[in-house]
Amino acid sequence: MRGLAILGLVLLAPALSAVAAERMRGVAVTEERIALVVGNAAYRNDPLDNPVNDARLIAKSLKQSGFSVSLQENLDRRGLVDALREFGNHLDENTIAVLYYAGHGLQLRDRNYLIPVDAEIRSEDEIPIAGVDLGFMLGRMSTARSRINIVILDACRNNPFSGKGGPRAQGLAQMDAPVGTLLAYATAPGKLAADGSGANSLYATHLARHLLTPGLPIEHVFKRVREGVVRDTREQQIPWESSSLQGEFAFVPGVAATREAAADVDAAGELAFWSSIQASNRADEYRAYLRQYPNGRFAALAQTRVAVFTVPPAAPPQATAARPDTLPRAGDTWRYRVQDQFRIGDLFLTAKVDGVTADGVAETWTTTSDAKLRTTLVPLEPGFSTLPGWTLTPPEFAPYLQAAQPLRVGQRLPELTRSVDQLLVPLSGRVEAEEDVVVAAGRFKALKLVLRGQTATRSVARARAVSVEHVVWYVPEVKRSVKATVSTTVGSSLREATTVELMEFKLH
Repeated sequence: MRGLAILGLVLLAPALSAVAAERMRGVAVTEERIALVVGNAAYRNDPLDNPVNDARLIAKSLKQSGFSVSLQENLDRRGLVDALREFGNHLDENTIAVLYYAGHGLQLRDRNYLIPVDAEIRSEDEIPIAGVDLGFMLGRMSTARSRINIVILDACRNNPFSGKGGPRAQGLAQMDAPVGTLLAYATAPGKLAADGSGANSLYATHLARHLLTPGLPIEHVFKRVREGVVRDTREQQIPWESSSLQGEFAFVPGVAATREAAADVDAAGELAFWSSIQASNRADEYRAYLRQYPNGRFAALAQTRVAVFTVPPAAPPQATAARPDTLPRAGDTWRYRVQDQFRIGDLFLTAKVDGVTADGVAETWTTTSDAKLRTTLVPLEPGFSTLPGWTLTPPEFAPYLQAAQPLRVGQRLPELTRSVDQLLVPLSGRVEAEEDVVVAAGRFKALKLVLRGQTATRSVARARAVSVEHVVWYVPEVKRSVKATVSTTVGSSLREATTVELMEFKLH
């Protein structure tokens, strides 16, 4: 059976021998962080108080988090286009890019325009020639294939042109984020944000503070910003995001504090978000809620409304049921949270499949602990795999084991070894049970594999025995392990106590 499975991989997977060889060696690349920060305040007809101050505050915070920042102030149309063009020219697949814009912004026919300080708009038809279409920058980001693009629009202030026979639409329009992009709005689409009575707007104040939290995933940063703004404005302003990010990212790499991670899904922020869309008949708005709160209190209702407001595609003629496939595909992603008794907080990891060969699964890994992009080849056969330059978690045991061979209760694995303190600990494995397992990604019927082993006391230096236990839960329809625990003792001291839990996943 195992031979047939491997043969099937060779026939089904693309020829990635060169990629596989590279992944087998393992690569860790530190990506370049660049940012363009624009503050437009000196408008001819309606100057604003805070955009320049906000831009300076955000630029300072981004510099503190390791970005190379270009700070631009009070740009006319030519200056704004030139700044965006120059920024776009520096983007490539090894960059993490941030665009922050504070100032006036307008929407027209579901497109958003950044307004330069020299704009004079007397009618809606003049918006495209007086403003700069945000789609221009999104297109450059998409073409450059940057792994992560972050566009922050603190541009939903009052419309200075509406009282002069000009456009009446307020705020910005809802836009879908291109792949690998997070779009963040200071307030919900079609709504207005306050310029602020102090030196900075509320949105910029909260953003500057939370993005400097070590190890905090970017999605959590913006949720906390939303919670703070909602609280301080008494639900009059509700920040909004649209995300298609596929990897992990933290503005400041490190380990997130456990209490902060556990309190991430803030009740007030979620309730305010739901209140802003609950009367909508647009499926995309409910999808946006589900992306932000996949396990939120209104998740079931949001899923129902997505189904109600989405027109299902016509079924293909003579469609046939396909056999469930346990093999991963290029583009499949899984996001995990790692909790460890010996650290003060949590880590977040994302694994993405680049390709599948007979030698294993080529993966790209990102984490919130650092700014590195790691690639590796994960074998399909039983065994342990590690990431290049990675020591913060125990080695992962065969996450794709069920893809190489069918698992059944009572099945035993060949004897394996794992190195602990330069000692090889023999491990024996057995599929012990089929049981329900509940993780953040959902409730699943899983097969539980347990590996245990111990060195003989007489063979251990200083007469200290080493005991190791790995427990892994497999779910065929998820195509990768959904949970794992590791416990290691050296003598009488607990050395490892780690839990890895699946948060969410996306299959192609």
